[in-house]
Amino acid sequence: MRIGVVSCAIMRLEMEKAMAKFPFIEKVIFLDAGKHVRPRELKESVVEAIKSIQTQVDVILLGYGRCRSLEGVGDEFQIPVVHPDAEDCIAILLTPRRYQEEIGKTAGTWFMTPGWAQLGPDMILNELGLLDRARYTGVDKEELIKELFAGYSRGLYIDTGIEDSRKYEKMAQKSCDMFNLGLEKTISDSTILENSLEEAIRIAKEAEI
Repeated sequence: MRIGVVSCAIMRLEMEKAMAKFPFIEKVIFLDAGKHVRPRELKESVVEAIKSIQTQVDVILLGYGRCRSLEGVGDEFQIPVVHPDAEDCIAILLTPRRYQEEIGKTAGTWFMTPGWAQLGPDMILNELGLLDRARYTGVDKEELIKELFAGYSRGLYIDTGIEDSRKYEKMAQKSCDMFNLGLEKTISDSTILENSLEEAIRIAKEAEI
């Protein structure tokens, strides 16, 4: 029984924590964060990663939400692909229900998981394409930040239960300071990644019968 994982690097900390509880993980690929802003590139990268390990494992867990371009991506393969039923990484790590609850509290919320906090403000801006835009247009970075975050008033750091979470919360504060957002914190008890790994193992066991 062999399990493969293809995941966004933004969830690396949480995925590694979840995988530590399970045996049979044979192949793991973490793809660069930020590809969701380029949906076609994201899908191409995920498809290529699945193809690269599909003959070496019995089932693949996709560490992504739908992310604008991945709906039904597993249907393109003969190998079973377990895909969490969530819009994006925030919904996976917070749960879709709580995601909507927090949006309902403050519509202008910028969600930050440890992975996003770890990137730092400049890297976040780079992943969103703002630094390139600043270089090519000559528009000041501060003006672009004001434009991007005009509709936001709150940063919400999600404590996902990883080690040294306080360290990542401080990183989130640094980003919020640059983005002119007040930082709040919530604690998640999401088990979506663990449940998805359990589902992958169940499918692999049934295939052996």
